Amino acid sequence: MTGRRVLIVDDHPVFRRGLAALITSAGYDVVGEAAGFAEAIALARTTAPEVVLMDLGLPDGSGVDATARIVGERPGTRVIVVTMFDDEGAVREALDAGAAGYVVKDAMPAELLAAVAAAVEGAVVLGSGVARSTGRLVPTPAPDPFGLTPRERDVLDLVIRGLGNRQIAERLGLSGKTVANHVSTLLVKCGATDRVELGRLARAASAAADGSGFGSGSQGRHP
Repeated sequence: MTGRRVLIVDDHPVFRRGLAALITSAGYDVVGEAAGFAEAIALARTTAPEVVLMDLGLPDGSGVDATARIVGERPGTRVIVVTMFDDEGAVREALDAGAAGYVVKDAMPAELLAAVAAAVEGAVVLGSGVARSTGRLVPTPAPDPFGLTPRERDVLDLVIRGLGNRQIAERLGLSGKTVANHVSTLLVKCGATDRVELGRLARAASAAADGSGFGSGSQGRHP
């Protein structure tokens, strides 16, 4: 099942372990725990998480920078910021860096788990306390004429960039067979006969959507 591999990044061990226990109890697989920026980047590369729970205040770097780095290297990864900061500036920076969600640390456990589940499905999620004051920051989802899933949009974005199946598999942490299956599905859904036509149709759909970001992968939905 997709979206079950979770990496936790927080420099407070008690909070980190409590969060790991909560995530595990909900059926997710905690593949790593990082206490800082450098460790987070290294673990994201070696454990291939599908979801990262990211604190902003790290001892050796910025959680915003870590988010941008992870999403840049692994476009399919969904990063949810879990932090004490709830001001609009922090939220905007996180979303601009590619975060798929933003929840404050005093949120109820059910709210955090709901945010993880929603992010996995491709939504941009703000916790209730954050949403009340900054809800206008959440972008409207781009129109999708082909009915693609978030993962299919990630694969399509990389196909448009000219990457082969092996490169896409490495970027998204998928097997070559899974990528091949996604590409086959994309050809059918988009009515294309080959990868070149697939790219052309996706770019045309993006232009028709007036630059809304369709075909730019899930990470491309942030302003």
